[in-house]
Amino acid sequence: MKIELEHNLDQEKGLICAEKIFKNLSEQYKDEFSDLEQNIEGNTINFAFKIRGMHIKGDIKVEKNSVIIHSKLPFAAKMFQGLIESKIKENADKLMAACQ
Repeated sequence: MKIELEHNLDQEKGLICAEKIFKNLSEQYKDEFSDLEQNIEGNTINFAFKIRGMHIKGDIKVEKNSVIIHSKLPFAAKMFQGLIESKIKENADKLMAACQ
């Protein structure tokens, strides 16, 4: 799964906002979303969480004008990939716009 978003923030502020993407989703979908872990290394946020018991991990790279979310979905989640991508993109777009 790859989701790319554009932004007009400096890299530091973009990183702070991007860190909120999965935190917000974990609050919004707390019945399905658990065990969120994130760590920042340079301009990359490595993340891992469970959704409906399935382990998801990946990274968020904050570039000069874009945020790129990479993740490998487990086979059981492939049928929900479109829904997962749209929820993440919708939430991320709102957060990045609110930070500007």
